[in-house]
Amino acid sequence: MLAAPGSTGVSRIGQRSSVEALPSPYDWRMSMRSLPRRYWPAVRTSWSELGRWGRLALAGIGLSVIISVALGFSIPNSAKGHLLHGQSEVFATVAEDIRALSLVTRAGESVAIEPEFEEAVALRLLGGDTIRVKLWSLDGVIVYSDHSDQIGQSFAFNDLAIRATNGDVSFGVADASDPAHAFEEDLGELIEFYVPVEDAAGVFALFEVEQRVDTLNTTVNRIKRNTWMSIGLGLGVLTVFMASLTVANAHVLTRRRRLAETLFAELVEAQDAERRRIVGSLHDDVGQPLYRLLYGLQGSRSRLDDDDPVSEELDRLEQLVREVDATLRNELRGLHTSLAEDLGLGPALEALAEMTRDETTLDLSLDVQTNKELGVVPRAALFQAAKEGVTNVRKHAGAAHVWVRLLSEAGRVVLEVEDDGIGPNGERGLGLTTMKDRLEAIGGGLTIDRRSGTGTRMRAWVPTGGER
Repeated sequence: MLAAPGSTGVSRIGQRSSVEALPSPYDWRMSMRSLPRRYWPAVRTSWSELGRWGRLALAGIGLSVIISVALGFSIPNSAKGHLLHGQSEVFATVAEDIRALSLVTRAGESVAIEPEFEEAVALRLLGGDTIRVKLWSLDGVIVYSDHSDQIGQSFAFNDLAIRATNGDVSFGVADASDPAHAFEEDLGELIEFYVPVEDAAGVFALFEVEQRVDTLNTTVNRIKRNTWMSIGLGLGVLTVFMASLTVANAHVLTRRRRLAETLFAELVEAQDAERRRIVGSLHDDVGQPLYRLLYGLQGSRSRLDDDDPVSEELDRLEQLVREVDATLRNELRGLHTSLAEDLGLGPALEALAEMTRDETTLDLSLDVQTNKELGVVPRAALFQAAKEGVTNVRKHAGAAHVWVRLLSEAGRVVLEVEDDGIGPNGERGLGLTTMKDRLEAIGGGLTIDRRSGTGTRMRAWVPTGGER
């Protein structure tokens, strides 16, 4: 018979839970280094508890970040295009004004310019970033250039010039290898604008204006810097806000989990104390009288002859008492749930496996692959899960074999109970539901699914954080 329990196991659990100091929800003095390790389980739980709309909001924030980064690249490029387009509009207006003053006119198949043309060009186009102005006839001859050596030379039109002959203002980076730019090849990168000059009959000449790109690049770089600073500031504020909200939420969830674990520890303590009381009571109040009854029957039978009918009845009663005693022993062994605390999780599972083999025809295989140290509460929770899983296999699975495994995964210890029975029926009983709630209260969890082929696999896990 199991001996009546003392108070050793109970006091040990009580001491662990009594010295636990719950942190204040506003205690921010913990080191930042310990935040990920301490709060990641809570953050993971927080994500699972966000729900559809909460996850949709976070997805919206992620999409906002992507859009912000895209804008950081597109805004400077768009600004550069607008600046070039605006400059081309200015040149088109100047060219139209010069044509309206009849400083440039059509002369048959050629182009004629008035003496005031050069002064107008110097006054309205040259200077600043503009380093070259040319006037082209449609046959590719340079009619005017502020560099007099180019006047009268003939060149083939490039693509930008060809587009301008169709009446469109065009601009782009000048090709330094173009022979028409031989006099500008030492001036660095240039932007060239082609502006059509037209009258009622259509386009008859082209203005070419070449500008340094330095000022444009400086302006675009300033826009780019300001854009990224604005985006970075906005994303920084959003990141700080979301990180603070996540850490605060994780802090509250961690505090709640610790409180739940403390309450669960007290529950385990109370259950263990009650079971110990029942074990002691059954041992003393039922077991010992059974032995006295057995000894009395044996003594009475010894005073009778073997062929006495009363002796036969006493034999039957003695056998009945032995069966009751065996049943009582099995029940007491099942009630003794502090094995995981007293012996450790591995030996407790071995005792559970031995008891299952003795009481059933199940072929139970136990495989302990980890020696991770767990606190009293996680240890008791996994042992209870193992008992619940094996009990369900015995009652409902109709299995011939059951496998019990204890193993380590990233940041947690996992218990698996797998059988080759008829498989899950889609319903979860009160025992498994309660066990799942208990495991989740300490940062763990429980899943049940159909294994490959037939049978059921139950997985229960707890985080590896040592004593809480």
